[in-house]
Amino acid sequence: MVATAIAGASPAGASNAPSTAAPAPHRVSDLQMVQETGKVSPYKALIAHCPPGKQPLGGGFDLPIQHTVAASYPIADTGWLIKARPTTEDASPFEMTAYAMCATPSPGYRIIKKSATVPSGGGVGQTCAIANYPYEYMVNVGGEAKGPSAALTGSDIWMNQSSKITYASARGIQTKADTVEVDVYTICATAYDGSSYWLDQWESSHTNDRGPLWACPAGVSSIGVTFTAGASLRSSKPHTISQSDWRVTALKPEAAGYTISGKIVCGPGPGR
Repeated sequence: MVATAIAGASPAGASNAPSTAAPAPHRVSDLQMVQETGKVSPYKALIAHCPPGKQPLGGGFDLPIQHTVAASYPIADTGWLIKARPTTEDASPFEMTAYAMCATPSPGYRIIKKSATVPSGGGVGQTCAIANYPYEYMVNVGGEAKGPSAALTGSDIWMNQSSKITYASARGIQTKADTVEVDVYTICATAYDGSSYWLDQWESSHTNDRGPLWACPAGVSSIGVTFTAGASLRSSKPHTISQSDWRVTALKPEAAGYTISGKIVCGPGPGR
C-alpha cells in the first residue's frame, strides 16, 4: 500500500510530528473512498481496490452480527484487505463490505511489516525509519491476528513523548490457544506538510455491538482510525453521517461490554 503523507501532527489533541522540517512537502490530494461487498468464507480476504494511480491511506469494514475482524491492513498498489470470522461455530460464508480511502501517492511512501508470535492478547510494535535525516513520518497502521480462533484487538499509533518517536502496534487474541501470531503493517512516508494528522480518541465504554462515532473537524475528511480495545471490531465504517466521521463497533462475547480508545486520521476533503 502506498499513500499520501499523514503523521503525528499539529492541531489540538493531535500527536506531534518530529520538529525537523520535511524535505519535500506533499499535500494529500484527490482523496476518494471506494468500497467492495462480497460473500466470503471465514478468514478469506476481501479487498477494496483503489483506482489506478491511487494508493490506500486507510480502510475499514462492515461485518454481519456475530462476526469479528481478524485482519485489516494495506496492500501496496492494490487497496485495503479485510479478513473476518464468526464468533460462533458457524463456518458458513457471510457477506461483508471492505472500504479503502485512496489518494495520489506521496514521495517516499512505503509499507513495512513485522511479525511475531506472542501470548494471546499480546502485541507487536515497530517504527518508521528514524536513524537518518530525513526522518520518515508514520501515516497509518494495520494488522492481522492469525489462527483459527484469532481476532484483531488493536491496531494503533502512539508517541513516546520523551524521545519523540512514533510507534505502530497491532494486538491479537486467540480464544483456543495460548499464543497468537500477529502482523503489524506500518505506512511510512518521507514527505509531510501537516495537511493530514490524527486526533486522540480517549477510552470510552460501550455495550456489545455498539460503539463510538469519532469525527474530524467539520469540513475535514476522515481517512482512517486506529484502535486499542478490550474486544474485537465488528465494524469500522467511514462516513456514516458525514465525510468527517468514522463509526466503530466491537464485540466481547464473554462480557456485556468493552472499552476502546484510538485515533481518527484526518485529511482534506475530496479533491482538495
